[in-house]
Amino acid sequence: MHMHLNSQRGMTLIELMISMTISLFLVLGAVTVYNQGRANYQATEGIARVQENMRFALTVMEPDIRLAGFWGQNNNTYNVDTTGVGVICDGNVVSNWALDVTMPLDALNNVDAGNAEDFTDDCSTFGDGIIGNTDVLMVRHASGQERPLNAGTLQVQSNRMRSVMFNDGNVPATFGGGTGTFDYVFNVWYIGQDSSNLDDVPSLRRLTMNGGQVVDEEVIAGVENMQIQFGVDTLDVSGNPDGQIDRYVDPEDAILPNATVMAVRIWMLLRTEYAERGFVDGASYTPLDGNLGDITPDDGFRRMQITKTIFVRNFNRDVGPL
Repeated sequence: MHMHLNSQRGMTLIELMISMTISLFLVLGAVTVYNQGRANYQATEGIARVQENMRFALTVMEPDIRLAGFWGQNNNTYNVDTTGVGVICDGNVVSNWALDVTMPLDALNNVDAGNAEDFTDDCSTFGDGIIGNTDVLMVRHASGQERPLNAGTLQVQSNRMRSVMFNDGNVPATFGGGTGTFDYVFNVWYIGQDSSNLDDVPSLRRLTMNGGQVVDEEVIAGVENMQIQFGVDTLDVSGNPDGQIDRYVDPEDAILPNATVMAVRIWMLLRTEYAERGFVDGASYTPLDGNLGDITPDDGFRRMQITKTIFVRNFNRDVGPL
């Protein structure tokens, strides 16, 4: 008995090549979709991080600015006695700068601002790392809440009539009753060239009081520019303010010595920490300072700009440039 077996064949070379080509297109399509999804995720994540940094920066700065000119139980900026106290930064005495004092403290300049290039002081940490064409903002006030006596910390003893500073933990015996104790707050907000953890990433930084020392600390990375304007109430024909903001001016404006600062307007430009492959920021960003012109980065970082106006609760006069 004979059996007939059907012949069996594999795939021909042409069929194999066609199958491989189809598979290659499918793989390339999947890789393309993956890369596009990854790029979209990175872009979304970058913008979300910038937005988060932006909110954090303003959340930290706003209460500080609102308290400018608060001196405890009064806001009598003409009568803050600083006799016998001093402030140190990098081993240098910076009392006249940190306290705005010639003796006693004429604390009119509760909020100051100016261009980085015009700023000089004896804090080398600050002076070496600031980005050019950015503004510096200085804020002075007492802490929002009363504090316990603390030797080594610069504090303010305040009643309804006057305030006095001391740093030995002992209220001056001659001050009298009806007082409260507050810490002295002095913050200098500026844009640094580097982040503490990331080189070549700009950051919002501040010099702040730690006891009797001025120290430098990072607030948030990714902030590359900050500009300041003051909302001012100019004097009326009778020589008195009317309690209304008449206009916003740059910190160097000649009108400031004869105006009341009622608000601080902040403009910030923030960017992602890392450049995005395949992306080019071709946008133009317009800062508050018209003398700077538009900023056109033309690089791979995504950016956002924000402007916020913060009202000062304790209006102060004669606020001028640094």
